[in-house]
Amino acid sequence: MAQVLAVPGDVRHGFSYVGQFNQDFVRITGIATTIKGNILLCDYVRKILILSDHLGNYLQSLHVDSEPYDLAVTSQNIGYVTQPNSNTVLKIDPDRMIVLGKEMCSELNTTVFCVSALPNTERRFKGQISCFLGVDRKGSSYAFPVNHDDIFKNTCISKEQSPLGSSVVKFHAVNAHTFLSCIGGQNYIKGYQNCGYTGVSVDIPDIDTMDTPTDICTDDYGHIYVSGQGSHNIHRITELKGDSVFSDWKVLDIPLTSQHGIKDPVALCFNKEYSKLYIVNEWGKSVLIFDVN
Repeated sequence: MAQVLAVPGDVRHGFSYVGQFNQDFVRITGIATTIKGNILLCDYVRKILILSDHLGNYLQSLHVDSEPYDLAVTSQNIGYVTQPNSNTVLKIDPDRMIVLGKEMCSELNTTVFCVSALPNTERRFKGQISCFLGVDRKGSSYAFPVNHDDIFKNTCISKEQSPLGSSVVKFHAVNAHTFLSCIGGQNYIKGYQNCGYTGVSVDIPDIDTMDTPTDICTDDYGHIYVSGQGSHNIHRITELKGDSVFSDWKVLDIPLTSQHGIKDPVALCFNKEYSKLYIVNEWGKSVLIFDVN
């Protein structure tokens, strides 16, 4: 895919550097923000969850029994933490750092590895899907909708019909029917859209300026942000609607690069008000903070 700059009139955020923080991180692999604006991180090597305020000041930590790889906080302020080495998922109150439940995926040849919350679902539980787990079964990955009462209740994961691809590192639920995936070691991301009884997978082709995408998030205008670990930058992508019911995707620009301090980014997220962008930098050793203009 050739890089195409946004046409005049496209609404795009700018970013102002605020600072960075490091609390003796060893390897941060996941980041999310809470309803109260706090930052939740998982340190894979130290087996802890870390809670900081919006500027990165340490608040408290929670030790867990297995390596936490990915996490997400829903609009209902429920945190989900994946622990693929033990094939478990923690459900937590992120601002109080209390474990509300722990469930194991016991389905044969199936591993739960990452998680993505849907943006802007209602504050109260009303039975709607607000979160998807990324599950791997025999080398193929799927998006699995979370049941808040019992994550794996009466559901056969292997029959999930939202494929994410193979060798998936992280994925992002754009909405309940559209998913974008980072593929390990590649220079492209993969998309899947499900419309009724029909679904289509599409590779968003090689982007010359992107190397090794590691995470994806969305801003309040629906623009997609992808961290390029090998290229030390953040790409901004927009969804295009054509004659087909299925979308195409276009690179708008590269709003953040090594000139802004981006180096080996591995994860990123906006806060709930979309006023700040957080980027896990230096292969998980620090976190950059940017104000959204």
